[in-house]
Amino acid sequence: MFGWFKKKKPESNSAQQEEKDESDYVDDETQVVTNEDKELEAKGFDPIAQVQEQDKENEGIADPDKLEYVGYHDIPGDDILQLVLNFKYFPNDEDIRHPEGYEKGGRICADKKVVSKARSVGKEMVKQIGKKILSGSLNLTKVSFPIRVMIPKTALETSVHGTSVFPLYITKATMTPDFLERFKLVITATLSSFFWTNTFLKPLNPILGETLQASYNDGTQVYCEQIMHHPPVSYFLVYGPNKKYKYYGYYLVEGRAGLNSVTIINKGKRSIEFNDGQKIDFDFPNELYSGTFFGQLRQESTNKITFTDKANGLSCIIDIGKVKKKTSDYFQADVNFKGQKVSTVFGTYIGFINFDNVRYWDYRYVVPHKIKMDKQPLESDHKNRSDLQALKAGDIPLAQTNKEILENLQRNDRKLRESYEKQKKSKK
Repeated sequence: MFGWFKKKKPESNSAQQEEKDESDYVDDETQVVTNEDKELEAKGFDPIAQVQEQDKENEGIADPDKLEYVGYHDIPGDDILQLVLNFKYFPNDEDIRHPEGYEKGGRICADKKVVSKARSVGKEMVKQIGKKILSGSLNLTKVSFPIRVMIPKTALETSVHGTSVFPLYITKATMTPDFLERFKLVITATLSSFFWTNTFLKPLNPILGETLQASYNDGTQVYCEQIMHHPPVSYFLVYGPNKKYKYYGYYLVEGRAGLNSVTIINKGKRSIEFNDGQKIDFDFPNELYSGTFFGQLRQESTNKITFTDKANGLSCIIDIGKVKKKTSDYFQADVNFKGQKVSTVFGTYIGFINFDNVRYWDYRYVVPHKIKMDKQPLESDHKNRSDLQALKAGDIPLAQTNKEILENLQRNDRKLRESYEKQKKSKK
């Protein structure tokens, strides 16, 4: 398969490939290539021919207003507490999906500027690195992408977007001693965040040692740090109001591209611990972006996500997209107590979540909360990056230059660490 990739040699461009050693090409039995990709390959599909060139000189940020949490709750902490205290389940009146839901599943990209920008950069990357990039074997986290396809946020900030409904659901969970009810609220907070967390433009890769400090108006404190470069590992720690819960874990992400798709694989783990000792462990789904070169650009959360409370015998394995006669964003799963079903969750991450016909989440009624970056953070804070600042100002050439400077510094740091490790071994 993909033998025709050898027809054209990649153009040389060292600035666009972050690392050049063989470790960039991941030898993995799991090749992320969709059935649609396989059909296109059989037809001799050429992705480059599908995309028009863009005017790079006049590019700015596509829809910058959407980047600052427009429409999110920005209300005082006391008002948030009242929302939690007054929280009631929603009317279970219909099987509802967001208008941006795609007919086959997932969410479409309705912003034509974003679609054009993403495809133009994709074409540029194929020209520079070669069609091997579309075989599913190249780990995209080791490739340096042009900054014009990125948003002025690093992956540290996008990684904590998923906490935007915590001030409602997880704070509500701290108010009940019922372990099963908490378990349901954690599942709800996790799955309902999918709608808000995904972007069709790429965040900046965090630099080793980069940090983030933020908070919500209810007193929730958020911390992140990039603790590894290759593979990229982002660690996060969140304390709820009055430290009534702790949420922590890490992201370990890799990306693979097919002919007309990109799959983001997150091998990270996470946990929530409550003050009375209840601990719920869970992981992450994958993200599939289809229509990357032609057709409808869309995003889907895929694969399984597992929730476990070992001490209390609770478990739930949600295999997204396996509900018969439903689109790929639907899910249905049993919540088990010591192996016996005690509840059933059903819904779609772009519409609603029900437990036993009781509606816990409905996108029409729940508004996420605005996260606020600390105004006096550490010097290592992500907002201090010169490439991010230039990108936010709309100066794409300066942002690209600053990005390359930071990448070169990071490569040099890596070489120094490797050299030091070799010296240590030689002295033993």
